[in-house]
Amino acid sequence: MQIAGIITNVFDNRLAKDGTASKYPNYKFQVGNQQVTLWSAILHPAIAKGKKVSVICQASKKTGALFVASKPDKSPMIQELPADDKPDTTFNVDDFESENFNTAVNTLAKELDATVTVEPVKKYNKDECIFVMSLAKSIIESGKIDVTKAEVDNLIKDLKFLFKVNFGN
Repeated sequence: MQIAGIITNVFDNRLAKDGTASKYPNYKFQVGNQQVTLWSAILHPAIAKGKKVSVICQASKKTGALFVASKPDKSPMIQELPADDKPDTTFNVDDFESENFNTAVNTLAKELDATVTVEPVKKYNKDECIFVMSLAKSIIESGKIDVTKAEVDNLIKDLKFLFKVNFGN
């Protein structure tokens, strides 16, 4: 069984209550509401309070307690997962294209010493709409693409681009 989550507690059980070395050294840690035991005298670097980990566990046949499974080379099957605080790197393609288009037009206008102001005005183009809808319907009915929102959105964008390239509108 696999358990993934943030470690909330870590217990070092390498020493007995009287301070002598334990015959069976281990570390116990808690991920969510599951307590897992690592049978080792060496602390794995991924085991620390607050770290996000993924652990492959096995259950004891006698007690049902969970312990970390081992690979054939006796290394524990535990992995630290990366933090979720990655920066958002998504961007809107339409905004990117319009910004670059406006920059190119303004640069060209400056070179020609003309005062051109570009105001993007989207008007309804009946020919483009018929072209896109008919081709999209045919492609979807042919079964060549999956019918998911993302796939259909990409198809429509591609068909609009194809119309603009071929018919110059």
